[in-house]
Amino acid sequence: MSIRSTIITTHVRIPEAARLSFFWFGIQVVWGAVLGVLLQVRLVAIFGGAAAEKYALFAAAGAIAAILAQLGSAILSDRAAAGERSRAPLYLVGSVVAAAAFVVFLTEKSAGALFASYLALQIGMNVAIAPYQAAVPEYLKRERQRAGSAWLAAMQSLGNAVGAVIAALLSLPLTAAIVPVLLIGSLAIGYRPLARNVVERVADASTPTKLTRAHVDLFGSRALIFLAFYTMLGYLYFWVLGARLLASIAPRTIAGAAIVLFTLAGVAGAALAGRLAARMELRATAILGIAAFAVATALYALSSGLTILLVAGILGGLGWGAFLSADWALGARYVLPSARALGFALWNLAVVLPQFFAPSIVGLLATFARPEGALATSRFAFGIAFFELVVGMLWLVRLPRTERVVELRVLDRR
Repeated sequence: MSIRSTIITTHVRIPEAARLSFFWFGIQVVWGAVLGVLLQVRLVAIFGGAAAEKYALFAAAGAIAAILAQLGSAILSDRAAAGERSRAPLYLVGSVVAAAAFVVFLTEKSAGALFASYLALQIGMNVAIAPYQAAVPEYLKRERQRAGSAWLAAMQSLGNAVGAVIAALLSLPLTAAIVPVLLIGSLAIGYRPLARNVVERVADASTPTKLTRAHVDLFGSRALIFLAFYTMLGYLYFWVLGARLLASIAPRTIAGAAIVLFTLAGVAGAALAGRLAARMELRATAILGIAAFAVATALYALSSGLTILLVAGILGGLGWGAFLSADWALGARYVLPSARALGFALWNLAVVLPQFFAPSIVGLLATFARPEGALATSRFAFGIAFFELVVGMLWLVRLPRTERVVELRVLDRR
């Protein structure tokens, strides 16, 4: 193949990886708004002083609903692919249900309606997520999967940032109007490549054909890492509330700004990791990213104050973005082509289960340590998250080394 034709091919494939990531942006706008800010705010508004206790209940119920919805949707998705039908109806149904549930979640004022709408939101989102997770290995060849993973990492951080900004700065009615539009709109932008039927790609010779130690190591390390992430995300609001950083600014706004800082730094971390892709293999990228995130978590656990919030937010975001840039590509390496959606749904349990266990573990251990007040409890939670990150990072070391994918730097020279 000539250099000219190679350059043209590279220009064509990179936009495809980008288009596949648009829907992930809308999905993460919802999660950035709900999990980082709105769930806590709504619980405080309805349950008052008992909000922290109710948070564990809502998180557990939401995780169970998410698991069941994602597994069911994944089975239907793979059946559609096996019958040479599009997975697209699941994107549409899930997004519409999630958008409607989001509006109810922010507008209803009873505890029962809040609980039911939160469950419906989890169900709708995960019905759409299950088939979408198969997009990277399904549409992109092995040599382009790391680029697709980097795009997804950037869109995840950017979407989280936008969701947090909306939740922190806008009124609840305005948030209820904007976020569903962004979810449906992002699906519309990226719908074309997702809607077409896919001819299954032949698995590479290096793709595992049965459960291996690497599968177990990847799942275990990923579960611990996301356990720490959801601990940080769930208790950051209470850390800000207890620290009383700026009396003139509401804790909701400060927590939202901190999440925005973290996620924007995540975009930079994903971009930096993408540029280093030719020099570093996937496992090394993930390990270095988690190491930076662990240091940031330790800063939260050991101290408080505005400086800590800024430094830890930037450092943690850079590390998290670098980890995410390798995360999806690592998953794509070990999910079998014959059941991609179900395989990714099982792989994604390492994300969903921590939503349940993160607050539960902190709550259980707190009954023995008995930290007093929001600040002490949140710093205790961050200490637990640091331990989880260290173990997860060490577990990642057990993964076999992956090849470094050497890609043309044509776009970087433009």
